[in-house]
Amino acid sequence: MSNNFQLTISQLSLRYLGFENLALENISAQSRGKRIGIIGPSHAGKSSLLALLAGIAGKMIPAKFSGSVRINGEELEAWRSQHEIALLLQDPASQLSGLADTVYDELSFSLLNQGKSDEEIESAVKRVTDQLDLTNLLDQSPNQLSGGQTQRVAIATALVTEPDLLLLDDPTSQMDPLGRQHFFSWLEKLSCPFLLISNELDDLAALCDQIWVIKDGCLLMADSPQTVFNQLDDPAFDKPAAWKMAKKLELKLDGCYPVNARELKEAAENAN
Repeated sequence: MSNNFQLTISQLSLRYLGFENLALENISAQSRGKRIGIIGPSHAGKSSLLALLAGIAGKMIPAKFSGSVRINGEELEAWRSQHEIALLLQDPASQLSGLADTVYDELSFSLLNQGKSDEEIESAVKRVTDQLDLTNLLDQSPNQLSGGQTQRVAIATALVTEPDLLLLDDPTSQMDPLGRQHFFSWLEKLSCPFLLISNELDDLAALCDQIWVIKDGCLLMADSPQTVFNQLDDPAFDKPAAWKMAKKLELKLDGCYPVNARELKEAAENAN
């Protein structure tokens, strides 16, 4: 797809059938950049937003929505008909087919459905398993994997078809610290646009072009990590560790407290 990515949401509201309260209420936002982090308390509406973008809410899950969503100027439905969106769910095990004997077979499944040749499948599987350090798991049963391994395999199933937009719902929740570090390092190299729900604030602040803040179905802020974490004043939201350290030491960069390790280091060097 083009290097340009523009997601525009206008007065978007979503209500699941059988529920009185809105899951999303009058959300309007415009992306800046290709990497969007989404933060908010549990049940804030974050997953509902990804489900709507992926076409699950309103189709697989009965729901009604109003407002508009456009990607690169096209209505969402029209854009989806010509492009592939991959969604990684909160429960990685539910992402897997349950039919595959090995991890290789699991990763091949969607490619077979696309009519890919054996050579194309082998190449695509090798690419994604090299990226996510899964090569040593290819002959294992998906049912015998640890939580972190299952999460990485689920991510690989989302990526193996080379989607045009990646939606990630708390993808590191079952990873150990090293696995999380490797994941965010890999994500930094990814060219595909993504929306990422995560509680890893320091990683989001270092990686994302924009942070969307959602609470009680409403969008509170949509701005750069520097602006969001310096201006957001709500006890429901934590701050990155880099911001806390900078505030403690009264280190500022361009009039704001740094929000990631790189900025904190630069501010400390400037202060000396």
